[in-house]
This record gives sequence, C-alpha cells and structure tokens, in this order.
Amino acid sequence: MALSIFLAKLLGVYFLIIAIDLLLRRRELEGAVRDFSSSKGLLVFSGSISLLLGLSIAIAHPIYMWNWRGLITLLGYLLIVRGIMRVAFPTHIQRKILSLFHQGRWILFLLLLIVGVYLTYSGFTAH
Repeated sequence: MALSIFLAKLLGVYFLIIAIDLLLRRRELEGAVRDFSSSKGLLVFSGSISLLLGLSIAIAHPIYMWNWRGLITLLGYLLIVRGIMRVAFPTHIQRKILSLFHQGRWILFLLLLIVGVYLTYSGFTAH
C-alpha cells in the first residue's frame, strides 16, 4: 500500500503540474513539441525512458482493481505502449505528434487534470 500511495502522490502532482503548464504556456509548449518531434534521437530516448518507467510501475505495482491503485498500473502499461511506439516507430510518431498536440490539446488537458486531481486526492487521503 505504501508504494501505491507514493505513486499516486507522485503521478498525481506531476499530472497537475503538466496540466497547468499546458493551460498557461500553450505557445511555448507548442514550440517545444515541434522541436522535440523534429529529432528522432529525442523520440527514441524519451521512448526508452517511458518504457523503463512503465516496466518499473507494471512490475512493482501489479494491482488490477477498478480504483486509483488499478489506475496506477494502467498508467504503467500505457507508458510501456508509448515507449515501444516511440522506440520502434520514431518516423511515424514524428509525423503524428504535432498534429495530435494541436487536435487533442484540450482533451489532454482535461485528462491530465482529472487523473491528476483523482490520484493526488487518493494518495494524500489514503490511510
């Protein structure tokens, strides 16, 4: 349970910070996404980090429940998929990432905000 609480606090606060940053600094982040997506090396490197983090969460936190603890495990598996996609298909990701950022910016913001609030609340109120 201690690991679940730690990961809920860590991921929750992280998602909240990213959501607020996405809301307040949209133009700067758009430029950063453009620069980031232009480098296959950065995409592969970030994919390796995502894969490593996702595997760490999935291996250390294999909890399959319909609550905040299961959500943490699901996020680990999503990181694994994201990592594999970036490592295996950097050219495809390179072509799609900027358009996905433009089209899904508000959806991404809402998802980060909702998941961030939920995990932060769950992590800081768990006993």
